[in-house]
Amino acid sequence: MDNLSVLVKEEVNEMEKTINDFFSIIPGIENAAPAPAVDAQTLKEDVFIREWVSRNRPCLIKGAVKHWPAVEKWRHKEYWLSKCENFEVSVYPHQNYINQTLHNNGHERMQYHDAIERLFSNKDHVFSMPGEQITENNRFAAILNDLGTFTFMPSPDPPRWYEKRRFFSYRRAHTAWHYHGVDETLMCQVNGAKRVALFSPSIPQAKHVTNFLLKEKYLEGQTLDKDLDLKPIIADVEEGDALYIPPYWHHGVVPKDGEIGFTLAFCWPSPIHILGDFSNFFVRDLYRGAMWPLGVKTFLLPLLGCYAGFMHYKRKLLGAQ
Repeated sequence: MDNLSVLVKEEVNEMEKTINDFFSIIPGIENAAPAPAVDAQTLKEDVFIREWVSRNRPCLIKGAVKHWPAVEKWRHKEYWLSKCENFEVSVYPHQNYINQTLHNNGHERMQYHDAIERLFSNKDHVFSMPGEQITENNRFAAILNDLGTFTFMPSPDPPRWYEKRRFFSYRRAHTAWHYHGVDETLMCQVNGAKRVALFSPSIPQAKHVTNFLLKEKYLEGQTLDKDLDLKPIIADVEEGDALYIPPYWHHGVVPKDGEIGFTLAFCWPSPIHILGDFSNFFVRDLYRGAMWPLGVKTFLLPLLGCYAGFMHYKRKLLGAQ
């Protein structure tokens, strides 16, 4: 076995340990089923919306973005240096935390070209540039044309809350457990590969589990009750794939190797009935969180909730799942 093969194997083994450690806080993870997978070439828009989005069910979409120019272009350092101007960015030498004090430890501001050089040099064990937007008129507008469309969703509306396109550049940087409170998300793996564990909002002790994860209590050595039945699922998202992550599904994300990774989060608005299921802890928490501090959302969200609730129960009366 040559030296390169040995290094690659060591990288994979190291990330496998990180994956196992990070996922081990979830009771039942050892029995996790694979996420359902569909082929982008055969997935129709009406099926995607009806079977997955409207039913708040995640799926791995194989080959969803393999036709995007970004898949080939973004793997080359020279492309970034020639395409993007040399503005200032934030970089981090660790995983993406929720706690901002933890997240800002070791934070640096540097010129973008220097950040790209560091990312490609592989001198930092962990290196992360999270959450940069791509719009028609911002500093990453030059790479917008590198992104194609989705054959199974050709013209989605703009999201209600999140940015439409955010991309993440990294080596070995995993992302803390979290969920999306509003909007639908496709986690598009442009380069590299990730393993994602998810579990449904229909879990026991949802408030307790959410508090444990969002406050990152596992970093303090605390654990969840091993008998909690969370029924996690796991998706291996390879280059060119996209993982559909519905609202309210907790998920943790870990790179599968030490290679450079580029991930694009693409968002669009949830069907209105998704925001009206008041039997769901996460939906109730969404509206509860809008009550304070007082603002425009304090008055608008209850109106949205009334309409969303009506649409949810109308859908149930009509027999939709």
